[in-house]
Amino acid sequence: MDVREKLRIKMIENAAEINRLHGRIHETVKRRSESEKAKQEWSRACGEFHAKYEELCLPGGPYTSFYERILAGDPRMIEVALCFLEVRPYFFRSGYHWKTILQKCKRAPMTGDHAERFATLLQKYAHWRNERRASSKAGATVRKDLVSLELRFFSLFPIKLPDHQFENIVTAGDLYRTICKALKIDPRQDWGVQGVVRKPHRAMPQADMALWAREYRAWRESLRTPQDVWATLVSLIKGVYKLEDSAVITTETILRDPRT
Repeated sequence: MDVREKLRIKMIENAAEINRLHGRIHETVKRRSESEKAKQEWSRACGEFHAKYEELCLPGGPYTSFYERILAGDPRMIEVALCFLEVRPYFFRSGYHWKTILQKCKRAPMTGDHAERFATLLQKYAHWRNERRASSKAGATVRKDLVSLELRFFSLFPIKLPDHQFENIVTAGDLYRTICKALKIDPRQDWGVQGVVRKPHRAMPQADMALWAREYRAWRESLRTPQDVWATLVSLIKGVYKLEDSAVITTETILRDPRT
């Protein structure tokens, strides 16, 4: 196995470990108010994540003066940077690191294989950006049609959906799966389990910011199951479209502008 392949495998493994550590924070934060032991478990998860993140977040952690060495044309550091850009590992803040490394590589002197690989990568990135722009334009049209639903999302789901995620939303099922993905919830549909309709986050005077923050955090953490997401979405659709409670909403229900 050559150095390039080892680097790529290491980056993928490190990304998986970062995601595992980050996942532990999300798992333990839900239980931290249950007991002192649970709070300590959450604190340990946070501490372990922050202690290991810089080391695991390749490239950067193990290398001193990483960006400076890229700009100076250090072949070893350019190889590390190119592997990271090509692999594009996914983890907390990986997008920020990817864009930073890309900008450094644009200013770095490269020759031979490195120059060819970077030129190919830039072409693929430009193609991806063009597709994303087209997707966002199409998604913005769908979003406009569903604005009556979308305006009430944030009071029910702590998510922000960019335009491109609306492009292929046609049915209630499409919207449900998009919301679940944004919430990092597996969109399983166990129709034998009744979900709980979530209440909107109530507006509060922000005089007591600590109280507001605690209540908002509890509200964010209260949505835990795909059944609850579906039950809340169905309730929202019925309310916006002014449907009877007895109306049946399925994943195949077509979403339309209620004004038409």
